[in-house]
Amino acid sequence: MSLYSEYLDAKSNLLSKDLAFKTAVQEWFSEHEGLMLMQPIDLIDTLTMDHFTITTTMAFEKHLRDFEETFQVKCIRINHQEVLTPITGEEVSRIEYNVKHVWKFHFREKK
Repeated sequence: MSLYSEYLDAKSNLLSKDLAFKTAVQEWFSEHEGLMLMQPIDLIDTLTMDHFTITTTMAFEKHLRDFEETFQVKCIRINHQEVLTPITGEEVSRIEYNVKHVWKFHFREKK
């Protein structure tokens, strides 16, 4: 087997594991009613999958320990943002906004 073939096999294996992990997390969210992913899971590209981010609602915090135990990870940081979008229309006489709360939970492997 050539070095390039080995590289392609390793890359294929990594992509397969990447997809399996993302699918498992999505299934976990589906099993916990009321929870939703607001964006796809963000895996940081390194030699090891040592850091990933989940963007969701604050309701996830109640299930955080269960998620950590299921996937053997540790939450290392939580960021919160308020996203304001203006409400437009003829009936609006002053500037009004819709507020969307976005929570980002950052994880690393539990060691």
